[in-house]
Amino acid sequence: MKKEKLVSGILAIAGFLLISSLIISACHRYPVQYWVYGLISSLIILLNVLILLAWVAFGEWGLWIFVALSSILTLFVSLVTNTNITTSVEVISASRIAAAGNIHTPNMNMQILIFFVVGLFVSIFKNSMVSYALSIDRQIDTLEEEKNALEAEHSSMKGTNEALKEKVVRYAILKDLTGKLSSTLSLDSVVNIVIDNVSDLVEKADASILFLVDEDAHELALKAARGNEGAVSVKSKKGDIFDIWVLKQRQPLMVSDADKDFRFNLDLIPVEFRRDFKSLIAAPLISEKKVIGILRVESSEAEAYISDDLRLLTIISDLAAIALENAKLYHRIEELAISDGLTGLYCQRYFKDRLAEDIVKAVRIKQPLSLLMFDIDGFKGYNDKYGHIAGDIVLKSIGGLLKGSLEIGDIAARYGGEEFVILLFGKDKAVAQKLGEEIRKKIETEKFILRQVETHVTVSIGCAAVPEDAVSRDEIIRSADAALYEAKKSGGNKICLA
Repeated sequence: MKKEKLVSGILAIAGFLLISSLIISACHRYPVQYWVYGLISSLIILLNVLILLAWVAFGEWGLWIFVALSSILTLFVSLVTNTNITTSVEVISASRIAAAGNIHTPNMNMQILIFFVVGLFVSIFKNSMVSYALSIDRQIDTLEEEKNALEAEHSSMKGTNEALKEKVVRYAILKDLTGKLSSTLSLDSVVNIVIDNVSDLVEKADASILFLVDEDAHELALKAARGNEGAVSVKSKKGDIFDIWVLKQRQPLMVSDADKDFRFNLDLIPVEFRRDFKSLIAAPLISEKKVIGILRVESSEAEAYISDDLRLLTIISDLAAIALENAKLYHRIEELAISDGLTGLYCQRYFKDRLAEDIVKAVRIKQPLSLLMFDIDGFKGYNDKYGHIAGDIVLKSIGGLLKGSLEIGDIAARYGGEEFVILLFGKDKAVAQKLGEEIRKKIETEKFILRQVETHVTVSIGCAAVPEDAVSRDEIIRSADAALYEAKKSGGNKICLA
């Protein structure tokens, strides 16, 4: 814009000087003829253009200065023209002089009026155009501001909409997770449901790990681990420094970059237990103010998680803690329903149900099944001599010996009073007899301190098997009981076969 004003100013000044010189020179050197007047008129009209250029270059003051100069020049030309008309008698006739005077003088005076009109018009037009332009600029600025505000609001609304969509999806998955957790009371099922759904809820979860607290050892124990491609190998079965921190602090943890976090020294992790991850989030599973486990999510990228991810993991951990605690309580109730409170062995009712099922199965697939029935020799005398509390100690100790002698698939139960039974599925009578003899010897050599007196107890054992001795529950129990009676009748502390 400055360049355009400079060019316009130069053209206006140069043109004004040039045209003024031409007009004055023409008026002095030549008598006024019609063609000279036409030339002069054309040149003077060009002054109007110069006036416009002056307005562009110098503004309103430049406009009126050039109007004034042009008016003075026009007056001068008009006077000179009239003089030349009067002194040119020898060139033109009187009638033509009169005609020339009548024509040129008014025309020259009219030019002055034209200049003023042009200047006034340009000035008014300029002011109105400037006002209009300023109004337009203000409107444009207002529209630009409104546009920017609308764009910012749209961007914000778009971001909010996307965030809401993501939250709706997450809440839907959480609702589904809650439904799944509430539909099972199996501890293993709860663990699998939690670990399988964590990756769907938490983005950038390269690995999801669940630890549960071993109540006997009072330490973490790995329960499950999943990755994007299935199972994940976790060598630190008891957790690492991050899991121990969560266990002790009892609060969630977020690590943006494990290599730069000043709270943890990675050198404390044995080389064989180190895992390839950069960031992690972990939350404790708390039930009744006790930490019962830890749920952890890892990523190979640094700064993969934000506070919203940690809050979401905390919600999942709370749901998991409730479900796990319910499963544990159900398992305990179930154990109480089928277990003997004193010895920890199965109760008679559960044993009989299981025996009936296993006999049917053994007969169908033609597998052997054996039954050992135990009775403590002279147990009534122990109770009378040392008291029932001492008798309970004996019963509990023998129950522990029986349980410790079993293999996978075998079950032991307290049949009633001082009687015990062992069910051996898939083992014939010879194997059962050998096991019964081993248990008899263990019990015989076991020391019992009753009222500060060292004593020993013995047991009599009866052994029966399917199918040679029976093919039903009641038959095999009668057969084993008859063999037990024979062992006790012959002096006790021995095993007899049906």
